Amino acid sequence: MASKKQIKTAIVSHEQAIPINNLKPVHTAKMVHAKVLHSWKQNIQLGGETMEFVLVDENGHKIHATCKKTYIESKGSLLPIGAWRYIRNFHVRPAGGAYRTTNHAYKIVFNPNTNVSRSNFMNDELYLNLVDFQLILSGTLDEKLLIDVLGQVLDCGDVETIQCSGGYQRKKLEFILRDINDSRIPCCIWGNLTDILHSACNQDDGMVTLLLRFAKLGKFRGELQISNSFDASRMIINPEIPEAEAFKDIDNGDDTTLITFESNEESQEDNNKQVNHPGKRGQRDKWLIFPTKTIQEMIAST
Repeated sequence: MASKKQIKTAIVSHEQAIPINNLKPVHTAKMVHAKVLHSWKQNIQLGGETMEFVLVDENGHKIHATCKKTYIESKGSLLPIGAWRYIRNFHVRPAGGAYRTTNHAYKIVFNPNTNVSRSNFMNDELYLNLVDFQLILSGTLDEKLLIDVLGQVLDCGDVETIQCSGGYQRKKLEFILRDINDSRIPCCIWGNLTDILHSACNQDDGMVTLLLRFAKLGKFRGELQISNSFDASRMIINPEIPEAEAFKDIDNGDDTTLITFESNEESQEDNNKQVNHPGKRGQRDKWLIFPTKTIQEMIAST
């Protein structure tokens, strides 16, 4: 006679999973079979602590899921990044917020009856939706939706500590992200990711490619830029994916050489002197003040 655990597993494994793109508020008692792409904790002043997830099914359809603090230990802890799980008995609510991780009209909300079960299915698929740089630069994208971007890191600055309102401090790192077609977009990341990327850029082992998942589009001083939406974004340095491997085939001339600059308002004179020596680490003012140029263009202008 089968044990209760065996019976439960058999029932779950034979139950029909509903495709994520078909989920609607009427599907409270339905089940999804999904992979955890990302998870993080957040603390909203009015809503308290929650655990957030980005889930994807085998067809590549994504949905946001949220778990209140009450259920983090019993349910949220069963959803590690990269794992496939059966999730059933949940609420489906309208998705909202200033920045959304998916374009799904709804999100999954865990409740006391939500059940999370293991799945034997495994794969290494990242389910990326890389956005073309020219489309980003066109300014036509919805800034409320977070996006996936991949590029080569250029002109990595220093990690700065910024004094924010409320008396707390945040770390900031500015750089340029370049795609395979040499389109370039200013970037600024915040928080703990700054030290990780800065360390990678200062290692003398070649080019740094960056995959930033669930990145935020915005404008600063009228210029478009990409940044992380704090813990909602996921950063992968030198990802082992075909799109990143393609950068290795680029013939790296002087204009694609990674140079780390120091931020110093009195250093412009040193910039002009040192830019003719691409092998040296120079100094520059903020990229937000000056237009983006290749090193060859900078040499020609001095």
